[in-house]
Amino acid sequence: MNKFSIILLLILVGITYSQCDIGEVEIWEACYPIETTTMLYNTDNTFGEFPIEICSLINLETLGLEVMWGNSNYITGEIPECIGNLINLNYLNLGWNQLYGEIPESIGNLTNLTYFNALYNQLSGEIPESIGNLSNLTYLNLGFNFFFGAIPESIGNLTELTELYFSSNQLSEPIPEFIGNLENLVMFSIFNNQIHGNIPETIGNLIQLESLNAAYNQLEGEIPESIGNLVNLEKLWLNYNHLIGEVPSSICNLNMLNWSSYGFEGDESYLNDNQLCPPYPECISHNIGYQDTSECFPILLGDMNNDGILNVLDIVQVVNLVLANEYEANGDLNSDGIINVLDIVQLVNIILN
Repeated sequence: MNKFSIILLLILVGITYSQCDIGEVEIWEACYPIETTTMLYNTDNTFGEFPIEICSLINLETLGLEVMWGNSNYITGEIPECIGNLINLNYLNLGWNQLYGEIPESIGNLTNLTYFNALYNQLSGEIPESIGNLSNLTYLNLGFNFFFGAIPESIGNLTELTELYFSSNQLSEPIPEFIGNLENLVMFSIFNNQIHGNIPETIGNLIQLESLNAAYNQLEGEIPESIGNLVNLEKLWLNYNHLIGEVPSSICNLNMLNWSSYGFEGDESYLNDNQLCPPYPECISHNIGYQDTSECFPILLGDMNNDGILNVLDIVQVVNLVLANEYEANGDLNSDGIINVLDIVQLVNIILN
């Protein structure tokens, strides 16, 4: 093959791969009209870095680049700043790729978004404050990345959210008070971060909540009384933290919970591996799990009203437990797992002696 033939062949190859018409852009070897493309999905031949040509599709409404389980057609690189040009987007799914770097501030331009998923990437940095501009969001999932710092205060603006996930990142600042603004939340997870500080009382505003997962953090302080407002909860994970003090009796309002002393089953709830002190409310007394009680005040067995004295008032409370067929660990004087007349007799003998 002579030199002229080689040049001609290269020209023909170039034409073959430049087949898009004017007013179209080429993305992953396919042509998309700039003005009329409203949907773009991950295909079997997606590869390489996030193509900036996508940013030209100014009327795009749906961008679904999630990699299906078991596939390897990952997108890599950073989310480009020009993503903010796609102001008509209402659905953005980047899940299960290999994107890295920070979420650009321009994400806040996408005020029509109702769904944003960046689950399972390698994104890092702080979550941008501009995310609070996305006031139409109902679903936000930034789980299983490397975000650090705080949950931005602007998240409190996202009052349409029903699902909010920050699972398995490196967030460290306390749960913000403004979380109580998100009164439509049904699912909320901060599982496996480094979040410290108290659980705010405002958590009790989230009365639509069905799942609250705050396990594997560094939460401190007492469980707030307002937790008892969350009567629609079906799952509560507060295990593996540094929670202290007594468990509020209001937790027994949450009668849809299936308590367990240890495990990771999705339909069970856990308080194990904290520093919670007895006596424990009856509804969880058998499933409180391991607690480090070394910093708890010594409990005087039989002191039902916690006044430091054993007297007839305590006898009355134990009798009431027997009549109501209820259980409190502090009234089980013979530690047989049942409160009955034997415990009353033992308490009377202790008082008389």
